[in-house]
Amino acid sequence: MLERPPDKDYTIETSDIVPWTLRQTFLGIILTLFPWLLLAVTLNNLGGNTTSGNTPLSFQADLMAAIITLVFSAIIEGAFLIAPFYFANRAFRGLRNHIQLAWNALGFRRVSSRYTAGIIIGLLLAIFAVDFLYSYVITALHLNLQTNDQVILAHSKQAPLTTYATLLAAVFIAPFCEEIFFRGFVFPGLCKGMPVGGAILLSALLFGVAHADVGSFAVLFVIGLALAFVRWHTKSIWPGMLLHMLNNGIGALSIILAMQGTIH
Repeated sequence: MLERPPDKDYTIETSDIVPWTLRQTFLGIILTLFPWLLLAVTLNNLGGNTTSGNTPLSFQADLMAAIITLVFSAIIEGAFLIAPFYFANRAFRGLRNHIQLAWNALGFRRVSSRYTAGIIIGLLLAIFAVDFLYSYVITALHLNLQTNDQVILAHSKQAPLTTYATLLAAVFIAPFCEEIFFRGFVFPGLCKGMPVGGAILLSALLFGVAHADVGSFAVLFVIGLALAFVRWHTKSIWPGMLLHMLNNGIGALSIILAMQGTIH
């Protein structure tokens, strides 16, 4: 049920109240993540079977695979948008500015760039520190874990164009869609039924699990914590989206440099 004043003068300011219930939040999580995880596991298994050889794809085959990867990434990442926009628009249906209210409720609010710049830089450095420490522990303890970056880099030897397409989707498509779902819809919805700390932890856990990447789960969980924190602290989805994009962009750049032999 929509929690709002009975009058029709529902303003942008009052739409800070999350208009979807905790039950609707969990329904959106179940209907989104279960099919997503099933698809991700299936694709990972298929990918392991098709890239086990060392023979590079021809240019034409690689180009076609790259195009399919971009289109498919847009479609499957777009699945993250269904529940947020459905429940947000449903809540404000019938009001004159229902679209603007729905977007605002999902976190599309203005925020001071000067205010958030330090937070984004600080959290980005913290994520890199955790990533470096995690890689060191894996190497030092000789753990049989392979991070997502290592998988992508290994795949680039057989299909470089497809790898570029994967990285492009990771930098520009994934941050937009995933932030709307996890920090625009899930996190504020969870805050209605639990303390903020619990909502941050649970949303970060769901974010890590959704990637179906055991080797990178610890780092993904930390990234989820940082993104949920910045969403709570700024009340806007934009800073987290930028942080998400910068993190993925720097990771993509390191993979590209490794592909070119610039770094090892």
